[in-house]
Amino acid sequence: MNKILIIWTIIFILIGGGILLYGTSMNPVAWLNGDVTFTEPNNAPIPWGLLVIGYMLFGVIGTGVSTYNSLYELFNKNHQERNPFDKIKLRNEWLALAVLIPGWIMVFASTYKPGNAIFIYLSFRDTSRIAWNGVLYALVGIGIIAEILALIGEKIKEEKISGILKILVDIDALIVGYAILVELILDANLGSVYGYLSTWVEEFGAFMPILFVVLSFYGGIAMISFMTILYDWIKRPASIAPSDPSDHKDSIYRVLARDGLLSVISIGFLMLWWIWLTATNQETSPWASLLITGAYAPQFWIGLVLIGILLPITLYSIAYKRESKKLLFTSAIITLIGMFVIITLVTIIPQSITWYYSVSPITPSGSNWVYELRSIFNNGPLWTLLSFEISEYDIVWFTGSVLLLLGVYTLGVLLLPLESDEKPKHWIFK
Repeated sequence: MNKILIIWTIIFILIGGGILLYGTSMNPVAWLNGDVTFTEPNNAPIPWGLLVIGYMLFGVIGTGVSTYNSLYELFNKNHQERNPFDKIKLRNEWLALAVLIPGWIMVFASTYKPGNAIFIYLSFRDTSRIAWNGVLYALVGIGIIAEILALIGEKIKEEKISGILKILVDIDALIVGYAILVELILDANLGSVYGYLSTWVEEFGAFMPILFVVLSFYGGIAMISFMTILYDWIKRPASIAPSDPSDHKDSIYRVLARDGLLSVISIGFLMLWWIWLTATNQETSPWASLLITGAYAPQFWIGLVLIGILLPITLYSIAYKRESKKLLFTSAIITLIGMFVIITLVTIIPQSITWYYSVSPITPSGSNWVYELRSIFNNGPLWTLLSFEISEYDIVWFTGSVLLLLGVYTLGVLLLPLESDEKPKHWIFK
């Protein structure tokens, strides 16, 4: 085993777990001050904070990794030699699971009373999109774990396998199809939750599910590119040197650069569509002004347009043409930064304005929503901007979760046969 991977795994699991432990306020300072609480909820006007952005970010990236990898697996099921990810498809699925873990952690950390989160499952309310998020996260996790087991069974099928593993291998195509379906539904549901927070701004509700599905590929391809190249550099440092273009590995990076470029172009179109939808409607134009010229203009122009779209398009294009791993690695890092900015903006923008006036206010019968009619004729403000803040607690949990992700990923690399030429490494998997 590679000593670097062993050291990486131990350090990042311990550090990540330690930071998460600190995030629960189980620390000497809190004990001495008599202030020991499990969570410190964000009390800003937009109370979601970084935890909700975090579980959306990792959830969408994790499903994207699995969906992208699974689509190549499904459409090349009878011709595995045509699948550019055939040799690393199991490693990609483990990466998807590792990325989803911090998402699951932050789902519970974002609730006011994490211990009560179990009631989402015990007293399920089918009209709640957030309740559906909890169920869909569980279904996605089941699908990815089943796919991982099926791929392990497929690798050792020449040996004697029986029981559940044999059943999973026999229905592996069905498992892959199921995983893709629930992952896409989760992405769309995440978008619908925050797209409909403004209730009557229908443009957001119709647009967000589509955006989040495309974002899953945008972030998933970037994450696979980043971790695959990093894995190769750590485990096989010689691969940093220029290699033969006919090498199978290079074809993987070429495919990643091509598909990454297509995903960025798609996101660019959707962002243009989003701005057009909001800017050309009198009810939604304030949201467009927030992005183009208002409080979130720097994040929009620098973080979303430049870092999230223009730079990845340029770098992916050059990486594809030159088959450059270093440029692809750089593209992946920049794209993941852009992913964070996009998720942040599309999460907080729909809920950043409290409206006092609507052209045609409608209060459904029995609704708790009350529309207060104000207009420029009585000099009343049409809307109020709500501030968004990131608390120290949010940062602690986000950082700890990211480090834990890296440790969990390399733990799988150390224990599981994640490449085509590897056998199970430990007795528990034999």
